[in-house]
Amino acid sequence: MYITTDDLRQSYVVAKNEVRKFVRGKKFTFYVAFIAFVFALITFLPYLLGGDLGDTAGEVVSKYVGFISLLALFAATLFASVTIVSEFEERTALILFTRPIKKTSIFVGKVIGCIVLESVMIVILYAFIALAMYIVGGGVSAKILTSLGLALLFVFAASSVAVLISSVMKKGSTSAIFTFLFLLLILPIISAALSGAGMDTWFVLSNASDSIAACIPEYVDMVNEMLTHMGGGASMDLLSTEDLVKAVATMVGWSVASLVIGWIAFIRREF
Repeated sequence: MYITTDDLRQSYVVAKNEVRKFVRGKKFTFYVAFIAFVFALITFLPYLLGGDLGDTAGEVVSKYVGFISLLALFAATLFASVTIVSEFEERTALILFTRPIKKTSIFVGKVIGCIVLESVMIVILYAFIALAMYIVGGGVSAKILTSLGLALLFVFAASSVAVLISSVMKKGSTSAIFTFLFLLLILPIISAALSGAGMDTWFVLSNASDSIAACIPEYVDMVNEMLTHMGGGASMDLLSTEDLVKAVATMVGWSVASLVIGWIAFIRREF
């Protein structure tokens, strides 16, 4: 299979139309409002309860990073999980497939459109977090860049898994529900079962997503302090270089495997 300049142009057109479709939809408005609500809640609730966000930039960012993976997962559920299946459910693929455009160009364009849209929103969220760090903590911790990079990788991985699910499902609602449950509930259950059997579960995507917050020292200290006050429990360790490499490898591996399988399922799919 050869990739031509025209194939890339077609993928770009599909990606642009995909972003435009999502931005004009109610899901995008809802997601933006949800992110704004979560950010406002984390920012102002501590002050309303008589506390604060912290005295340093690291303490400030530690209040936010624990929720990033959930917001990324939510984005993948709303957008990536329906990007393929919607074409079959709404029968628009009947028109799209009759045009001189390769299925691969359609698939690549849709994947790029979802991931770009989700990534931009995550970057904007981190920009507001950095602003809060600067205003409240008096500076911006360099660790936020590591967290941002890991967050974008998780967006890529979660969206890739969502696209795979979307490529085999018949209903958008079913695809969205299964994506959310698989990433939020099923994978952690599998991880817990493997851990109980004495296995190292670094290769599970849900565990890799923990690195988004675990790379922030102040977040690790905050969680460990909470566990101590609750009367025990396993302590959280700061992300080491080896852990960071494993987390990155895990998210890249899940992304590549999911996209390849999803692409095969898509090009073989018929009505």
